Amino acid sequence: MNEIRIPSTKPGPVTWESLKQELMTLPKETLAEMVNLWLKTYWTLQNYWMVYTEKLFGFENAAKMDEMVWSKLAPIQAHRTLKLLNLGSDMQSLAALLKFTAPQWVSAGFEWEFTDVSDRRLVMVVHACPMGTYRKSQNLELLPCKNLSPPLYIGLAKTINEKVDVTCVHAHPDPPRENVMCMWEFVLGD
Repeated sequence: MNEIRIPSTKPGPVTWESLKQELMTLPKETLAEMVNLWLKTYWTLQNYWMVYTEKLFGFENAAKMDEMVWSKLAPIQAHRTLKLLNLGSDMQSLAALLKFTAPQWVSAGFEWEFTDVSDRRLVMVVHACPMGTYRKSQNLELLPCKNLSPPLYIGLAKTINEKVDVTCVHAHPDPPRENVMCMWEFVLGD
């Protein structure tokens, strides 16, 4: 990457408008890397929050709190992304939402793909996620994502279109599948 020149800071209030003006002077590649850095930081925070909450309050309580937070966060993040990207109510818009929101950020440690994309159906397979990878490396119990994650994906999907049904096809505590952490199906109803 080329050397980046940040404008000199002058005395005065720091506002979103002033920050935005500075950001607009940066190369697009740098802006994309800053988004990437923020999302990696977001997932680092999530991992540490879960581990320390679990240490203080136990696994069940930490998992329940995580579910509660994500069930509130998902629709907020979905609505903001929908508005920013001017997304519609179709399955391509849902696919875009899933790609551009924090829950699946690739460089944060997620490895995933869509195995089916049509006008009425999406199937998403997550091969690795940062929380699962970290928990496995520390010999910690995996989160029961089959029970905890539906509010997250339902919140995202229903923001795009209330008629989208979400099914967890596979996730822990289901028996392990090779190269599959979890699998989700999104179907647009009539």
